[in-house]
Amino acid sequence: MIWLSPASGTEECNIYFEIRDIDLQHHGDITSGVVRGLLGDGLCELVGEVFLGTEESAQILPIWDESGIVESFPAVVDESLLLQQMVAEVKILLPKLDNIGNYHRSPDWHNPDTVGSCRADNLAA
Repeated sequence: MIWLSPASGTEECNIYFEIRDIDLQHHGDITSGVVRGLLGDGLCELVGEVFLGTEESAQILPIWDESGIVESFPAVVDESLLLQQMVAEVKILLPKLDNIGNYHRSPDWHNPDTVGSCRADNLAA
């Protein structure tokens, strides 16, 4: 779970982003895809998506309540700041998994010759 603080003005606001799905694909030396999860403030819960790769962005998917009204966070939430924070925080969590967007890992990361190995006498018989 990622905690975000997208408040406008001086009022405090805490929104969580609970990741539920990570769908990444490799394209050459860049990984792209989408990270989906629940965005909530304790009263309202919406679905958010973070798109990674050469075009990075985030979006909040509309959810309608029983009366047909689109649910939303209180006016104190700066939605553009929330979307920026979602992208930034997901990128902080994921670079250790793969090359995300313009993040380039060392070319030796997948080379088995650069990985340390166990001595044969340390292996169980």
